[in-house]
Amino acid sequence: MDQQTGISILLFVIFSLFAGALLRHLLRNVSFPYTIALLLLGLAVGMLQRGGALPDSLDFYGQSLPMVAEIDPHLIMFLFLPTLIFESAFAMEVHLFRRAFLQIVILAVPGLLVSTVLTALIAKTLFPWDWSWPTAFLFGSLISATDPVAVVALLKELSSRKRLETLLEGESLLNDGTAIILFALFYQLIVTEGPQVTGWPLFPLIAWQFTWGVCLGLLVGITFALLTIFLIGKVFKDAMVEITLSVAGAYFAFIAAEALFHVSGVVAVVAYALLLTGIGRTKISPEISEFLHHFWEMMAYIANTLIFLLVGIIIAMRVRLDSPAAWQTLLLLFGAILLIRAISICLFLPLLQRIGLGLTKEKTAVLIWGGLRGAVALAMALTLAQDKRIPAELGDQILFLTAGIVVLTLLINGTTMPMVLRMLGLNKLPPAKQATVDRATVLIRNELLALLPKLRKNAFFQDADWLTIHTMIDQGVPETRTDKKSGQAATERELEWEFKRRLLEAERKSYWTQFHQGLLGGTATHFLIDAVEKALDEIPTIAPRPLLFTLWEIPPLIRYLEKIPFIRKMAVKGSFDRLALGYDVARGFIHAQDTNLGLIEQLAPSAMAAAAVRKEILINKKDTYDRIEQLRRSFPEVITALQTLAASQSLLNRRRRVIEKLIETGLLDTAEAGTMLKSMDEYQKTLRNVPIRIEIPEPRDFIKLVVWLDNVAPAVCERLLSAMDIRLYSGGEMLRHRGDSDGSLTVIFRGSVEIRRHGQNEDVVEDVLGPGTVLGIHALLDDCKEEYSVQARGFVEALRFNGTTMRQLIKEDHALAGNLRNVLLERMPKQIDVP
Repeated sequence: MDQQTGISILLFVIFSLFAGALLRHLLRNVSFPYTIALLLLGLAVGMLQRGGALPDSLDFYGQSLPMVAEIDPHLIMFLFLPTLIFESAFAMEVHLFRRAFLQIVILAVPGLLVSTVLTALIAKTLFPWDWSWPTAFLFGSLISATDPVAVVALLKELSSRKRLETLLEGESLLNDGTAIILFALFYQLIVTEGPQVTGWPLFPLIAWQFTWGVCLGLLVGITFALLTIFLIGKVFKDAMVEITLSVAGAYFAFIAAEALFHVSGVVAVVAYALLLTGIGRTKISPEISEFLHHFWEMMAYIANTLIFLLVGIIIAMRVRLDSPAAWQTLLLLFGAILLIRAISICLFLPLLQRIGLGLTKEKTAVLIWGGLRGAVALAMALTLAQDKRIPAELGDQILFLTAGIVVLTLLINGTTMPMVLRMLGLNKLPPAKQATVDRATVLIRNELLALLPKLRKNAFFQDADWLTIHTMIDQGVPETRTDKKSGQAATERELEWEFKRRLLEAERKSYWTQFHQGLLGGTATHFLIDAVEKALDEIPTIAPRPLLFTLWEIPPLIRYLEKIPFIRKMAVKGSFDRLALGYDVARGFIHAQDTNLGLIEQLAPSAMAAAAVRKEILINKKDTYDRIEQLRRSFPEVITALQTLAASQSLLNRRRRVIEKLIETGLLDTAEAGTMLKSMDEYQKTLRNVPIRIEIPEPRDFIKLVVWLDNVAPAVCERLLSAMDIRLYSGGEMLRHRGDSDGSLTVIFRGSVEIRRHGQNEDVVEDVLGPGTVLGIHALLDDCKEEYSVQARGFVEALRFNGTTMRQLIKEDHALAGNLRNVLLERMPKQIDVP
């Protein structure tokens, strides 16, 4: 019997996948959502089984349908939700989600609370059954959330607007978590025996438990994400292991949140996925990241196919259809939830329009009409219907209404969504984007026309119908387009902004390409991606890029840590690591700018726009090259270490391409090349994980050779060296200020500084001095204030000697004081303290 049960369920899965593939193929040229077609198929199969109309030849399959209809509703959520939520969140553009986050939270939390309250009022006052307030609120929370399974699947087929898709998708993900938390709270109130909290004290309790559920769910997701990222970081180019870890982490996060901590599993998986696609993306082996995306897309497709067919069968086989009052209530509820959805969004519309991604009237209409319900609401209703503690009549009523709303929203809202998008003008690209696509189409046509003469000379193509081929090439070439809604073409500003956006998108792609080729480190890639995404926000900006150049400055935290004796060395090392990261970023940035220079002519809407953007890119390159040159002059060992690493990666990539080419041509067998590729992978793994070795000159050796330590007692020299701090300064930073009188000495070890004297209106650069310069002698020996300020011209490494220690040593060792006085009196070019 058990064996037959297992085979029946397996047969159902196989039939579902086969039916889904066939249905998808039949709908390839039809503007009808695939998921809704699956729901209709499930309803039809379920009704046939319910009426005993399935053919005898399908009896073995029919035996599996009752088992499927009785499926545990928790299994629906635990089996399908982690896959669908992870794939949806993992595929989202993190920077768009970040920008729309406040809008998403408003829609998903207060918006859903408003919907819950209004639905509860409708249920309590207008439904023909005498429901209690907890029951009404339970139903309100259950039916109010837009289901991510339904909405996400629909949007991926119909939406052509990434920002709108992010807003709807983000809301559907988070408000599902909100709804499940509220449902669990009210559910507990209904089934708990004994004294209960009622009245107004109930609301603070709900608020606290809701906040606790969201925050702890978020913490669970972050914890599993960091653990998965750590484990994936220990693996290199093992697709099976890396993908398995991502799957296990998603399910662990969901199950731990829901079953172990009883908090929001949806919030946990969303946090897990966003961290994995954010900071975790560079931990995934470059060759595997694309495969990982395709794998999760396939997982989501299978889950969607099974869940929508399953929902249709469950509704058809389990819902009672013999109550006229229930049907009337269903129609009333359908109209009410559409109105409530509109109220909950319009209530916050003034705020939603002014924050995040903004919100137009057209997109607001899509948000209202896109409030579909799906499998999650049905799973919660099934939980009630199967619970013996819930009256059977109440469970049937909630199940009927929930199933009816799921079917109606999917069939009516879902099938009419293409028409709504078309009526609102959201089914096509904005004019500026369309103009860019048109230029790309013309470019492709020109490339093909340039290839035709070569093809016509080919002996094997002599008899081809070239007129037909010309017609084929000309197909799809755009004519002059205008926005049909407004009757106007894109404005010059819109075209320029779209031109810059395309260049910034190409720049972002360049960074990922460099990372995949091993030419750019993971941290540098993240930094560059963040910078280009900030440049994409609002008005696209090619230059300047102030965020990039913050890496060339020493953070205040490191300045503070340099003063702590036990952490001083670590702080100095952190400064060098930051300089190394700055060089890595600069090199990747210049490579991307060079790539963009080659794209200007293809994408520019006008010669004037092309010239302006070219000028901005050249400014970016000049500023970056200036900083690289400063680093090269002051810290050549940093350049040497990083260039050695980059050259090694380039050679390894070239070697891999040669081996792959030999495999393609048959000169190397796959098995023969496997050993060679494996050894290369091991070496690349070493380069990836071993820290960059930067040979830094020893400042103590430099100081021991200075003339002002001649004839100074060894003990005094040692005490002097113990009072020495190593300081790194970025360009423009002040080493010493006018008026300092602390008695400290500063010696320029590497780099150069400007000596600035106070002029009438502004500081005047009096001199430029380099390594070996001693600053502060006059203030130390004569106990006076300095008359100069000293500013770093580029990167400077300086040695600073504590003023208190220096005054004490001068008193103890007259040779030291005399040497410093001689340096001052000799008026050497590098000395600046003579009054």
